Amino acid sequence: MISKANYDFDKKCNEADKKGQALTDKLVNKYERKMNAYINKKKLEYERKCKNEIRKLEWKEEKVYKEKKKPFNLVKFAAELLQENVRLRDSDISGNGLCISCSKFCTWKDHAAGHRWSRLIKNLLLCFTNINLQCNGCNRTTWPRGNKEAEERVNAKYDENLDKKYGKWTNTQLREIKEAYFKNDYDGNWVLWDKIVNPTEKELRKFVESQLEENELRWKWKDFYKPSQNWRKIYEKYVSENPMEE
Repeated sequence: MISKANYDFDKKCNEADKKGQALTDKLVNKYERKMNAYINKKKLEYERKCKNEIRKLEWKEEKVYKEKKKPFNLVKFAAELLQENVRLRDSDISGNGLCISCSKFCTWKDHAAGHRWSRLIKNLLLCFTNINLQCNGCNRTTWPRGNKEAEERVNAKYDENLDKKYGKWTNTQLREIKEAYFKNDYDGNWVLWDKIVNPTEKELRKFVESQLEENELRWKWKDFYKPSQNWRKIYEKYVSENPMEE
């Protein structure tokens, strides 16, 4: 006879194996899609190159193919810049900092900008208090389809340390904003500079400019840091191509 404890253990092992296999299949499919996309892209480039070689032999001008470019997304740009600044804000001069969830001391390469409430909740996407330095381990634990028990444990510590960092009821306020979003009560309002505003193009540009100034101010006295991209150059190009109507 198999004891109940052994039966439960075997059952949990089987469930873990199934979840592991499902995750493996998902990752394999993901990499297959990426590889197929890369192969198709190279194939197209090669075909175009061959056609131009044939045109040269026929004494014809080369055909210039336009590459499709994704339209610039100012909100996405602002979110990425803010995440970079949060990591700089919460780290010391060497790029080391404490994780908001587990209080682990981690280096620049080992931490990320962790959102307490998902980036899909748009009205909290650019909220300073909703984003804090978090080690990669805790950050991955809160990803979708992760271990629910581990996720709840990490988020509980995040909530606790959030109130210690910014003051009592901080987490409660963020939670209320999140719930209002799902009830469609936020009326398009976002949290910018930790204030509730309705983000027009002008407001977003003002926010980005303030973040650019902060980024440049912070990285100048942190020797370890090199910006992941030329933030100002990218933004100025966008502004020049999209002038504001007065």
